[in-house]
Amino acid sequence: MRPTLAAFVIASLAAAAGPGSAADTLLTLSPRPGVTLRVVTDRPATPVGSVILLAGGTGVLDINEQGRIEKLAGNHLIRTRAAYVRAGYAMFAPDLASDLKGTQRYRFIAAHANDLSLVVAAARQAGSPVWVIGTSRGAVSAANLFVHQASSLPDGLVISSGTLMNQNVPGAASTGDLSRIKVPVLLLRHRDDACRATPPADADRFKALLVGAPKVDIVTLTGGGPSDPRADPCEANHYHGFLGIDDQAVAATVSWMQANARR
Repeated sequence: MRPTLAAFVIASLAAAAGPGSAADTLLTLSPRPGVTLRVVTDRPATPVGSVILLAGGTGVLDINEQGRIEKLAGNHLIRTRAAYVRAGYAMFAPDLASDLKGTQRYRFIAAHANDLSLVVAAARQAGSPVWVIGTSRGAVSAANLFVHQASSLPDGLVISSGTLMNQNVPGAASTGDLSRIKVPVLLLRHRDDACRATPPADADRFKALLVGAPKVDIVTLTGGGPSDPRADPCEANHYHGFLGIDDQAVAATVSWMQANARR
């Protein structure tokens, strides 16, 4: 049975979860009986569209009952979420559904895709077009949403520093039939990304697989970088996470979305 938006609650946050997040609110969805899916959201007065931000790593934000993000707050997309609101977009940052936490390879399964389709449906109520943006391993969740042809699909896809072709850490190409992605796609990368799971050259290989997409663009950024030489190259505080050039990464994404919005 397809999940519905029948059970959702929006509650105001009592405290900010990070810089510029004082207006965050908590959206609680119920994709399955007894299951909760918490989403931090914010929106301008008149949204020009909506963005769904899919964090990398475990993907678990551990959003608490007060709506505070307890984990992955430093993830590139999570730490820049307010910038998308300032650019005019309603913002949705979903946690992992409660029954999927602690499971392996959840990013590849239909239940996860259906959970994200609920977020897409909520985002469409806030403002269209709806864009899903996945960074690092979030690319797998984003691709999986299309591969499983969930009930509500976004209008465009953005992948930044994506885990795309890696076999040791299975990437978006392992989700299934990528020809089912039939929306414009932006592949955003950093020239100096040194994470072994997300080499910049994988974007070119991944682009060749997106035969159903009407348009696929690759944008390469430079600059920024870690201040600590011991920083993990696969974490947010490195080129992989666009450290030091968050504004450029957001600007490139927003510019591309504006250019490719359906009129």
